[in-house]
Amino acid sequence: MTEYAWPAELRPSRQVFYLQHNTLRFVSPVTRQAQVLRREGARWVAELTFDPLNARLAGVLEGLLAALAGSVNTVRLRDFRREFRTGDPRSQGDVPSGPFSFDDATIFTDDTGLVVGSGTPASAAGAPRGALSIATLGWYPNAVAVGAGDHIGIAGRLYMATERVMASGTGTATIPVAPPLRAAAPVGEPLVLTDATVPMRLVSDDEGANPTRPGRFTAITCRFEEALP
Repeated sequence: MTEYAWPAELRPSRQVFYLQHNTLRFVSPVTRQAQVLRREGARWVAELTFDPLNARLAGVLEGLLAALAGSVNTVRLRDFRREFRTGDPRSQGDVPSGPFSFDDATIFTDDTGLVVGSGTPASAAGAPRGALSIATLGWYPNAVAVGAGDHIGIAGRLYMATERVMASGTGTATIPVAPPLRAAAPVGEPLVLTDATVPMRLVSDDEGANPTRPGRFTAITCRFEEALP
């Protein structure tokens, strides 16, 4: 199996991207009381529509779909609505630690007004497989760590923060996530907060269908499902 990167120049005109849960539901025929059991196998599902595509971009997409060989290979996909988290951008580690200087060699630090991120957020304690929350550190103190619905990448898998979480004064935060962790997250596992992706495969062998009138533009809708480990 080969895993492909999603071409940066391809952005859908419409999309469906959601977490499909896997539950077992039994309703009593007598009392109509329901019993619901959460089962493993929750997965991300996507449907991407590209309309219209010019000849060059249509070729890029159709070439990728051909390379995926139906459901054989995978591609790393993201939710195009949530490429960046809603938390404080200063916590993403884009600014190195000081001291800093202007081009005239004048030295200054964050004590003079420059805000410096506290590093790249990571797992603060080991979280077992199946956990519904993860303890993290490295956030900007007393600021929003993640917002409800933000996507987080952990060990190559995609998770959603189910609540808005504020970081503590020491930059720690416990984040509730869905789905349950696919695998144990070791201490120090970095969090991907920008363009978090998930490996997905085509739902069927017919996802490259393009029912368009021959001409300059092409329209394609293709469906994907998470390739579970």
